[in-house]
Amino acid sequence: MVALRSRRLESLFGTSLDALRAEHVHALVSSSAEEAFDLDFKAALYGRGDSERRALAGDVAALANTAGGVIVLGVAEDDQARAVATPGVRVTDAEVARIRQVIASLVAPMPVVDVLTVPGCGAEHGAGVRPGISPASRADTGPAGGAAEEQARGFIMIAVPRSPAAPHAVLVNEALRYPRRNGATTRYLSEPEVAAAYRERLAGARRQSTRISEVQREALERLNPAGLPWVVVTLVPDLPGDILITSETHRAFKDQITAQSATITAADIRFRRATVGPRRLLADGTMDNSPYAKWVSLDLHADGSGAYGVCVLDLHERRRQQPAPEGEPQLQMIHEEAVVVAVLSGVLHLARHARDRAAAGGSALLRAQIYPISPQRPTELGHLHSVGFIDALGTQVLTAQPPAAEAAAPLDDLAQPGPALIQVSALLVNEIGHAFGIAEIGHISRDGQIRRRHWAHTPIAAWAEQHGIELTEDTLT
Repeated sequence: MVALRSRRLESLFGTSLDALRAEHVHALVSSSAEEAFDLDFKAALYGRGDSERRALAGDVAALANTAGGVIVLGVAEDDQARAVATPGVRVTDAEVARIRQVIASLVAPMPVVDVLTVPGCGAEHGAGVRPGISPASRADTGPAGGAAEEQARGFIMIAVPRSPAAPHAVLVNEALRYPRRNGATTRYLSEPEVAAAYRERLAGARRQSTRISEVQREALERLNPAGLPWVVVTLVPDLPGDILITSETHRAFKDQITAQSATITAADIRFRRATVGPRRLLADGTMDNSPYAKWVSLDLHADGSGAYGVCVLDLHERRRQQPAPEGEPQLQMIHEEAVVVAVLSGVLHLARHARDRAAAGGSALLRAQIYPISPQRPTELGHLHSVGFIDALGTQVLTAQPPAAEAAAPLDDLAQPGPALIQVSALLVNEIGHAFGIAEIGHISRDGQIRRRHWAHTPIAAWAEQHGIELTEDTLT
């Protein structure tokens, strides 16, 4: 999945960037597409000299510092910056690797970049240009020519999302310069503009932190305050998206969310009710008219932010003969395996909403917590053995809500099951454990592995194998 999401570019190309084919690029000529703040044409590959390497780095940094966009290698332009021919370029793995290396070495900090290849120039090349013989293409063909050369030609797309880490600098004449797109051209920021860009970077981080606190607070207000405890995960992308919530949007959301399991492994935990709120889609496990979410909850905001909550097993509830008298504390013990499943499920649900439904991008700030914890709900973490015995874990029984666990990761990495999802979930789960005096919860590792022997009740192995996640027989000692 390409990190850059742009409705304007997708409309221009007639498809999403990760579904581009040669005919979509050729259509730029027939439509006389013009270069713009987010679109740059190059007839040939960037050269290997120092000035050409700096040009590549500067073009990428300029897009990252502005609104993001695409550099299309293999499209020629006229004096009005309109696409007039599609000679293509040689497409090789070595060239893709070289582009990545140049960007990594000359742009600071390194922005998020996808280098895509679109094979085949096809039959239409515009302006009478034929593959392999146009002046613009001879410089990057090499001496081989012939049928093999024809097969190797295509287009290279450098897709750069707007960066929350802006401003990005490149080295020009032994000085750092900060390029920015100005329409179809590039200019360099002045010193006051650079200072303002750095202030905006810090302000963006503060806005994201404020936003996640707001989303978290509103989500907690929806949860049924009685009954089983909740694990709540909250996510805010640093590049917000947008959804227009209509009857059609709501209907599609309802059909999709009620047809899938609410967690990664438990098919019987499902969303039963789907509705809308102020600039958000809502779903939960409630089957009546209660204002509270029961069993499971989703708050999915139009900007790609969201919160997920699921009730988890209270191990003491299994043995409790009757509830504590009113006004007296009632100890709850949270099953640590259920916490891991809840965090994995929440991160995955929320990242998919942000990326695929709201078209948000960049990195995501995440929080996870057990709720509620109070003097009336003192809480400890425990383990349920396969034979039914329970053990308390850690050294702390909590009587006040600790700070939420927090982590950050690239949004695109979290929207599908894989090592990155395991890694960030391990950070969140372990930080939850720290509040209970536990150094590390062993079910998942910071290396992106699942430790099979720590799982006693959840069929995690089948899920991991389905998604190519490494299972290990290692255990924590």
